[in-house]
Amino acid sequence: MAGHAKFDSGLSDAAWLIRNLLHRATHALATPRYAIVPGYRHRPDPIYFDDTGFTDEWQREVYQFAADLMAAESLKTVYDVGCGSGFKLVKYLGGYDTTGFDVEPTVTFLRRKYPDRKWAECNFHDRSLAPADLVVCGDVIEHVADPDELLDFLERIASARIIISTPDRALLYPKSSPLYYGPPQNPHHLREWNFSEFNRYIARRFSVVRHLVTNRVQATQMILCVPRSG
Repeated sequence: MAGHAKFDSGLSDAAWLIRNLLHRATHALATPRYAIVPGYRHRPDPIYFDDTGFTDEWQREVYQFAADLMAAESLKTVYDVGCGSGFKLVKYLGGYDTTGFDVEPTVTFLRRKYPDRKWAECNFHDRSLAPADLVVCGDVIEHVADPDELLDFLERIASARIIISTPDRALLYPKSSPLYYGPPQNPHHLREWNFSEFNRYIARRFSVVRHLVTNRVQATQMILCVPRSG
């Protein structure tokens, strides 16, 4: 959920800022996970999020960007990893050869609602998929227990372009918020990256072409990247 969270904790913003700075200093020598600042509190266990009731209230700009990219570069095939309700994939990219990936029971919902489209259950260890011209992964990485496995999967199934979006933690909470060092306010998010952390994390694996905030109100940051081999 976008916007700065406010808590009636009995502490002022200044007091929380000091506590956060002390927390960071205490964990300064810890090994960072997924390029997020040492000491960040990652939520341990994922909780299934049912996206089937949504249309394009979130990540609309990400899919519009993907559609513009497909047209500009004459791309033909697109995979949507974590496609949710499928609405954005069908609306903005329905003119192309698309495959939407998600988990059950979402995949069953998708096959019933859009029987003429291609849907598949997501398996990060699947090595049988032919690479697509574009892979979209919109606000999924923050839900995944091991994002390294997700990036491995994206690298295998992308031949040319990858779009990854996720909330920008620095736009969600000020550094004086008790949430800044996690875990996230959204119970379905295991972790959230700020802008520089996310760039650093994705750049370890891919060549970053463009990194921008696509919706400041919703705190959405997006990276367009390419596999190193490409």
